[in-house]
Amino acid sequence: MAEVSYADLSGIENALGAISSGLNTLSSNIHVVSDGVESLNVKQDSLESELRALASRFDDFVEADLMHKALALAETRLGNYRQELQIRFGFYAEIRRMATGILQGVDSGIVSDATLRSTTEEVTIKAPGYWLAPALVAIASWIRDDKDTCGKATKECLKRDDYKSTLFFMLVMRRLGRHDACLGWLQRYFLHQNPYQLDREFIVVLEAITTGVFPPASRQLMMGECKKWLDQLTGSEDFVQEQRSQWVAFFVASGPQLDDRYPQLKKFAINWALLEASLRAARTHALLHAYFESVFESSSDLSQEVRVQLDEILSLLVTNFDDEELPWHEKVRLNELIIKLDGDVKSAQAMMDTEKHVFQENVDFLQLLTNAAFNPELAGATKTTQALAVSISQPWIIEAYDTFTAQCRNNIPPSIELAIDGFNASTKDGSDEKALLAKQDEFYKQLLRTELAKLTFPYAMVAIGSLIGVAGLWGAFAWAAPMLAILVIIGGIMVGMAINNNNKAKEKVKNNLAHRKKAARGVLRACIAETVDYRREHGAEDMKAEGVRQLLTSITAEDFSSHSKEVARNII
Repeated sequence: MAEVSYADLSGIENALGAISSGLNTLSSNIHVVSDGVESLNVKQDSLESELRALASRFDDFVEADLMHKALALAETRLGNYRQELQIRFGFYAEIRRMATGILQGVDSGIVSDATLRSTTEEVTIKAPGYWLAPALVAIASWIRDDKDTCGKATKECLKRDDYKSTLFFMLVMRRLGRHDACLGWLQRYFLHQNPYQLDREFIVVLEAITTGVFPPASRQLMMGECKKWLDQLTGSEDFVQEQRSQWVAFFVASGPQLDDRYPQLKKFAINWALLEASLRAARTHALLHAYFESVFESSSDLSQEVRVQLDEILSLLVTNFDDEELPWHEKVRLNELIIKLDGDVKSAQAMMDTEKHVFQENVDFLQLLTNAAFNPELAGATKTTQALAVSISQPWIIEAYDTFTAQCRNNIPPSIELAIDGFNASTKDGSDEKALLAKQDEFYKQLLRTELAKLTFPYAMVAIGSLIGVAGLWGAFAWAAPMLAILVIIGGIMVGMAINNNNKAKEKVKNNLAHRKKAARGVLRACIAETVDYRREHGAEDMKAEGVRQLLTSITAEDFSSHSKEVARNII
């Protein structure tokens, strides 16, 4: 019987064992790489979110740092400017205080002629260019009946500043009961007037007329001039339009600083800047109502005696800043506003721009009224004249307010545009919550399909594993080598691991998107809730515009004292 010879397959078996070990290692490495890729995707999403948050915090930090530096700089400059004012014009302030004291001393009769003489002559020496110094000498000389010195001093103060000196003597003569002399100075005063270029001190004369401290003849003269100027200036659309524009700018600059009432919209509404500006404008109506209400409430209680009214008016004249001082006071005012607004330079400059006309040396009659209405303290007037100025300016104030209101309403964003984790949505008032949530669900379903589509089925690995398994099965039967059956196991393991890894990757994508969807759904609900509150508040604030307009249209002469009532009725 022939001897059966068996082939030595040990080498093949060893090789197959090595292949099996290598395949196991490869499969393990593929699994590790797959896990690493998924981990990188998660880390990338987290990193992007952190970078956005970091960028937002950095922007806030930069803005806060700039405001802090601007605040510190403003505080330094304010001190420097005030010091410069004191160095350059400190004695002017002393003279102004002295003028008030001299007038009060003359009334009470407790100041001797010698004291008046020495005091007034001293200020003339210390302030060689200031008009008020020789004016005080003239008053002191007139009191002690020194006509020669009085005449010289009067000529000197008129030489230094004819306009202010005329106004000063006009008010002093009225204070001392010299009506004829007062009327003479008033007539001289009107020779200086140009309705297109009125000096700032004219508001003091208007103040005197409205409060009735001048005799009736003076009031009639003033009313005739004011009506003539008003007709002349309102005949030119350019002058009226300029006042309208200033009032609109004043309304815009009066908007309040917003709080952090809508944090989700601020973070996820891509048109938040427009929403914020619109809400700020809407909240302005309530502030304007309080502003105009305070103008007339405070003025209705001013029923002072004639002497007290005159003291206040004359005090305003002698305490007003001189023209040389104005640029410095303007710098002081700007830095005061920056400090008041905690370093917000832009808002401070906007407020300053609405007040800048107050610092002009010469203005037209309409501008003078606007100055008194904006800021009576800076314009050199009291609340009574502010109320009168608002009353006379009422027609173009209402037109400006209508323009402001129309601009506010035209600038209301028709919709709130949201961007939440890649999901973009638009809502008008939050009433479409169900539809938005449904769209968001569909967005994440589509996103899931897209992300899953990126995970291709491991056809290559399955094919290799299948081929190895088939080869092992064929070899085991063809060569009667049972050891080759291990290839079937190896191939099955490769196929199973490939499919399992693919399923795990899909599961991670699903879990990640489920987490993102849950968080985004909560954000969307919060944004919708804030949208409802935003629209409700915006609507309520906007409705207050009608109250402001009713207040403006209801302004009547009865809002002032009895004297200013007559003036307002005749001028208007």
